[in-house]
Formats: sequence, structure tokens, C-alpha cells
Amino acid sequence: MKQLIFLLILLCSYKGNAQAEDYTGSYFFLIEGKDGSILDYIIQLNADQTFDFTSFNRVVDIRGNHDTHKKGKGTWKVENKIIKFTTEATDLNQEYTLNFSGTTARIVKKSARDTSDKVVPTALQFYKSEIRTIENLKFLLKE
Repeated sequence: MKQLIFLLILLCSYKGNAQAEDYTGSYFFLIEGKDGSILDYIIQLNADQTFDFTSFNRVVDIRGNHDTHKKGKGTWKVENKIIKFTTEATDLNQEYTLNFSGTTARIVKKSARDTSDKVVPTALQFYKSEIRTIENLKFLLKE
């Protein structure tokens, strides 16, 4: 019985001391068309729970190149392995126009239990967002 109690205490302390997963880093989504069109998104998750997002979109048509730049910023937090983004009114101005409130994402990476040689790059998978251009996109972690 003492051994069982010792084992339970050991398991509980291991779970409590397990390191939290690190979500910080720079994640990107890039598509370059043969016609010169570009879709380039970058989101930086900072250790202080803030984020910065920049997008560059170049559409090429018969009239030439049409470039669009958009930015967003705010805070992020993790709840049950889901990253939730928030943009306060003070984060919005002429330069930062994208509101990330209500946006959710999850980190996708190779499971620690997967012992195969399969390569799974770490990515930030967006699920829900009022910003339709990022909804359901997978941003890769810059290594």
C-alpha cells in the first residue's frame, strides 16, 4: 500500500513539473504564383504573450501589380492547447487594422510518441477567425 501511494505521489509530481510547451516563434505562410502574384503572411508569437501579424498580397493582372499590406497585433494565451488571440481597441490604428479577437489556432507538430522517420514540420493551424484570409491556413514555424 505504501508503494502504491508513493507511486501516485511520484506521478502527480511529474505531471506538475512537466515543462510547458513553447509556442513562441515566427510562423509564415507563403505562396508565389508563376505570374508574379504573392501571398505572404507572417505572425510572431512573443514570449510576453503579445503577437504581431503582417500580410503582403500582390495581385498581378493586365493593369500591373497591385500590392496590399495589412497588419495586426494584440495578445495571445493558451487554453487546453488552443491559442486564443485578442485585439484590444488600443491595438487598432491606421497601421494596425486587423482585429484578431475571436481567432483561434493550434500548434501542429510530430507527436513525441511517433517513432517513425516521418518529418512533420511544426506549424500554427488557424481554425476560426473573423479574418477570412487566414481562416483554416497553416503557418510553418521559421527554424
